Amino acid sequence: MLTSLSVRNLAVVEDLALMFDAGMTSLTGETGAGKSMLVDALSLVLGDRADSNMIRHGADRAEIEAGFSTEQNEVLQQWLIAQELDDDGQCHLRRTINRDGRSKGYINGRNVPLSLLREVSERCIDIHGQHAHQSLVRPQTQRELLDIVAQTKPLLDELKQAYRTWQQLQQQLATLQQKSEEQTARQELLQYQVNELEALDLTKDSVNSLLKEQSQLANAAQLISAAEAGLHRIFDDEQAAAYDIISATLSELEKLQDIEPHFATAVETLNAAVINLDETAGELRHYLDHIELDPARLHDIENQLSLLHDLARKHHVEIETLPAHYLQLSEELADLSGMEAQQDQLQQSVADKEAICRQLCQQIREKRQQAAAPLAQQITESIQQLAIPAGRIEINVVPLAGDKMSETGADQIQLQVATNPGQPAGELAKVASGGELARISLAIQVVTAGKRSVPTLIFDEVDVGIGGSVAEIVGQHLRKLASSQQVICITHLPQVAAQAHHQLQVNKKHLHDSTHIEVEKLDQIQRVEEIARMLGGVNLTQKTRSHAEEMLVQAQSL
Repeated sequence: MLTSLSVRNLAVVEDLALMFDAGMTSLTGETGAGKSMLVDALSLVLGDRADSNMIRHGADRAEIEAGFSTEQNEVLQQWLIAQELDDDGQCHLRRTINRDGRSKGYINGRNVPLSLLREVSERCIDIHGQHAHQSLVRPQTQRELLDIVAQTKPLLDELKQAYRTWQQLQQQLATLQQKSEEQTARQELLQYQVNELEALDLTKDSVNSLLKEQSQLANAAQLISAAEAGLHRIFDDEQAAAYDIISATLSELEKLQDIEPHFATAVETLNAAVINLDETAGELRHYLDHIELDPARLHDIENQLSLLHDLARKHHVEIETLPAHYLQLSEELADLSGMEAQQDQLQQSVADKEAICRQLCQQIREKRQQAAAPLAQQITESIQQLAIPAGRIEINVVPLAGDKMSETGADQIQLQVATNPGQPAGELAKVASGGELARISLAIQVVTAGKRSVPTLIFDEVDVGIGGSVAEIVGQHLRKLASSQQVICITHLPQVAAQAHHQLQVNKKHLHDSTHIEVEKLDQIQRVEEIARMLGGVNLTQKTRSHAEEMLVQAQSL
């Protein structure tokens, strides 16, 4: 529950510190005294959007602090532990707003994003503003109202995640399908090109072999001539064959090496030369025995190479890189073919996720339908006590047209009302007057407040437009509600204020050239005076005070 609130330099508040107790607390004061400023401050420390214009004139920074006890709030305790922000069962929030527009938030002394302050708010407090009834005509508000009572939040959280995943998968599928359509022509071209190159059974070695053989056959006559001339000079020339000349020289030096030992080296060298010449001659003879002019083979090879050159030009590559180009095209074609399998798999994922979403929508619908009639009956009974004796509420759960769904389900929630006997129920905005709508909203807030898990409820002048016995009933409802939750009610109605267990009086004081807000916790005597003021205005009489005292006594006896 809320235990404390301190405000410094916010609007007309200079320095204010409040302590709150369990039960029902009413905040009262003259119109314009600044009662709602306290709610604004609490909203800021809980993460609402801030404006530097809110800072008190002459100050550089506004600061708001709020303390919450987590003793009876297991949800908040576990959240603080999960965020590593727990601190001995306390939750202390702090918010600073600087003149330069910067704003900071703190939880138990640790600097945190404002989004975490809002998460604390969801787990510890509900604030009902004085204009809450205006949003009641919105379908979203009506749906949220029913979902609170139907306790669909876990299913809605699951649906939200599943629905967003489904949408993402649909987007991925649409992108893939569009990409697939755009690349169909590319795939057909690739398939043609791969088939064309595949028929040639291209490898790097095969292309190089063709080029080498073509070069040899094209120059066969020149090669034969060179080989014959070499063989003639080395071995077959009867007049000056290199083999004969070296052999003769070798023979002469061998005869003389015993006389001149220095010839031994020359003999060894010449002997190796003779052997090498003999081997070279053998190789040339072997080459000449096997090489031949083969115009037919040369023609065939040149035709093959001509085809390869044409393909190389067609693909804008060199003939030597055709095999590598073929592999590249094959890999690209395989990737495009894989897209079809990926698309099939993605389509199945989309269908599976949609089925999960629809199953969750059905579960949510069932819980809404189960809760709708009892909730409508409770609200009906409550509004009949609030001066709408013939009032009747109906809550209809209608499937969305066209089998549509969203992250909030597949239903349209219609909250309808009849305010006069024999009148059919119709839309709130068309049937209920402004005053009736305010009372219906208040009845809904009181009926549903007990269904909420948060321990603190704040009502900011939600009783505007009612009075008399109806106001007393409202106060009784709020006091009853305070038996299970902390209730803080800003009110201008004495009938409501009298029902509170505690009462705080808000006063606006003008000192010199500045304005200050003061809040005082009232004792029993002071409460009598304040409620008498609310009953009778400026000139209080003993009769008014007696009436105020009677109201307090009656409230405390309930």
